[in-house]
Amino acid sequence: MNSIRHFTVPGLLLALAECLLQPVWCLAAEEAARKPGYSTNAADRAACQRQLNMIFGAIQEYRKQHDNGLPSKLSDLTPDFIHDPNVLICPFVQKRGGLRTWKKQFRELSPDAHTSYGYEFPSAPLDYYQWRGVPKKTWREFKERVAETLGPVVPIVRCHDHRPWLNLAVGGRIYESELYWEKNFAENDHLLTVSKLFGSPVATRKLTPADFPPRDPQAGLRLLDLTAHYNAALTDSWQGFPGNHLAGFRTGIREFGGVCFDVRGVIQLRGELAADFPGRIDGIKVNQKCNRIHFLHALACGDRPGVRSGLYTIHYEEGRAQEIPLVYGEQIADWWFDPPNPIALTNGKVVWTGENEAAKAYGKAISLYQYTWENPLKGSEVATISFDSGVRTHAYAPFVVAITLE
Repeated sequence: MNSIRHFTVPGLLLALAECLLQPVWCLAAEEAARKPGYSTNAADRAACQRQLNMIFGAIQEYRKQHDNGLPSKLSDLTPDFIHDPNVLICPFVQKRGGLRTWKKQFRELSPDAHTSYGYEFPSAPLDYYQWRGVPKKTWREFKERVAETLGPVVPIVRCHDHRPWLNLAVGGRIYESELYWEKNFAENDHLLTVSKLFGSPVATRKLTPADFPPRDPQAGLRLLDLTAHYNAALTDSWQGFPGNHLAGFRTGIREFGGVCFDVRGVIQLRGELAADFPGRIDGIKVNQKCNRIHFLHALACGDRPGVRSGLYTIHYEEGRAQEIPLVYGEQIADWWFDPPNPIALTNGKVVWTGENEAAKAYGKAISLYQYTWENPLKGSEVATISFDSGVRTHAYAPFVVAITLE
């Protein structure tokens, strides 16, 4: 019995048509997959701008009837202020399909299943990666403060489905920008961090050696004297967040894992949660030979294991240098952590845990980490140590509390 298929004439024509059409379908699917999920078309942009103007008018009417207050989310405007719910969906998105495809790529401030637009003034609280102080702050409070700083150019609604992006400002203007609209106003970009706008004034005050506890006479040369480089006090909310400090960490000579440290202050480097600090500190004096160096340190923020988050550089007397990369999850980590899920370093260890008012308000605790570096040039005198945030964006803001030689 053979396996030859037998076709009637109509069946043969149908099979031939399927064979001919299949590649067309495949090509069409491949072409659709290659198309970007956003529009660069001027007509699409103009249609979206018309809807953004309608949304602005609805927001203004909402404010008139709610004591100048804003909606919690855009869909609160329907049906009283926007009768057609399609107004909350970009016309290009209505053609393309897929309501909020951008939410996997950008921070979504206001989850809302009824709109394709991003709403920038929700009443949702800032998470602890933006604000680590008490009382807690909301995105709306932050955006309102940004508007006080920059004026009515701050977006209240954004369309992420066009390139360039479309921004509806709180003043009603619609303008284009890149992903970060702040770059349109670059001269004020440094003013727009949460810690800068809401931060405690102790973060910017100038300190002198008199602001720190005196060094214990029992602290030998191996316990490096960091007084000249301290730029933050343990008892201050030095990163700018009220209630976020190390006041519960006792000062003086402290022993952890058989290593003594001189604990009296902090050397903080610049980062997203510590904007007013230097990106690098040079000239930490050593002038000794050693087998090992122990660092007592941590990061302000960070949650991505494997990311380079800081750098120590050991400078030897004869001119050579050794770099010590600090990698998140290996030698260092965020000083805030979730108590049920403490952070375990692969090349360091937690040596102290505690709490402060801010961390407690978020259900978190605080910790410091010890990292020990083996000196490959034990016979060479170490002249100085440099401390650098080590990354171009200075995102994670490392700080060191004490350094001890062995």
